[in-house]
Amino acid sequence: MGVTLAGGHRDAVAALDGDLRAAARAIGVSLGPELARLRPALAPAAGDGREPDAELTALDLDRDGEPDALTLAACLAAHDEYVTRAGRAGGVSLGALALGRLLVWASRAALLGGRPPRIRFIGPPRRAPEAAPGELLLSAHCAATVAGEARQARAVAVVGAPG
Repeated sequence: MGVTLAGGHRDAVAALDGDLRAAARAIGVSLGPELARLRPALAPAAGDGREPDAELTALDLDRDGEPDALTLAACLAAHDEYVTRAGRAGGVSLGALALGRLLVWASRAALLGGRPPRIRFIGPPRRAPEAAPGELLLSAHCAATVAGEARQARAVAVVGAPG
């Protein structure tokens, strides 16, 4: 079944104009190759091979808070593209959602500022290097109920000014 949205998030994405929803999807799909390169874990399928159900309850960025509807739609599209590329259409990867939140932030920053922020590292917090002078550490947090259990994932990016 894949990822569904909790009430307020679901309503916000549903209220997006069709053209904005298509633009968000295009941003998300374009991030599929980067997520495939990063290879975040997928939630295990059930014993009968069915993918687990998941309801997304949070997808925040430490300097930006909860996502707006456009960002959320782009993150979901990036997630869906990743799990499909991984051969698990309808699968769930909270890591892909957290990483997608960071990548969508960078994509939107590039659209607004002309040049993308320079990401020196993106991945799990335990592997993150220290931020150098002039860089910042961004953290994304994803929370969801997966197959009836509360789960969460975090991802970080070490980001510098556009190069």
